[in-house]
Amino acid sequence: MGLAQGLAAGLGGVLLAGLASAAWPQGEDIGAGAPVIARGAAISQQDVNTEAGRPVTLFHFAHIDADCGPTAMAMRLAAAPTHGALALDDGEERPWSDGHPLFEPGDPRAHCGNRLVPTKDGVYTPAPGFTGHDSLTVEFTEAGVTFSDTITISVW
Repeated sequence: MGLAQGLAAGLGGVLLAGLASAAWPQGEDIGAGAPVIARGAAISQQDVNTEAGRPVTLFHFAHIDADCGPTAMAMRLAAAPTHGALALDDGEERPWSDGHPLFEPGDPRAHCGNRLVPTKDGVYTPAPGFTGHDSLTVEFTEAGVTFSDTITISVW
């Protein structure tokens, strides 16, 4: 099974498109302001706004171990968006959120705050012509811990 098929199966059969193959307008940063989230760290953003037809990054999931390397993880789309699609892509981000380190000082991953770490990034694209509210719920599993996040998207 290929990567795209494996990811689609893991997200309840939802077909995922890689960001590298998408045609983004040049110079447009769709990920500005998206939160970095991780196992054991509080999720700070659940409401997102975007323009009709414009993709928006919902999250960067940092899946790292105490050596700042990637860990095995899984994502499942527990509730799919009604008026759009979710795509996942591999990325790198500094594990900070809202101007603060993502991991508390006692967390063995805390020293990773000053470097880029592997992430799985979620991008929502509204359906053509759609304006209004949409939502989705993503379930994350890493190191035997499962948590979910419901995100509401306002498309105007």
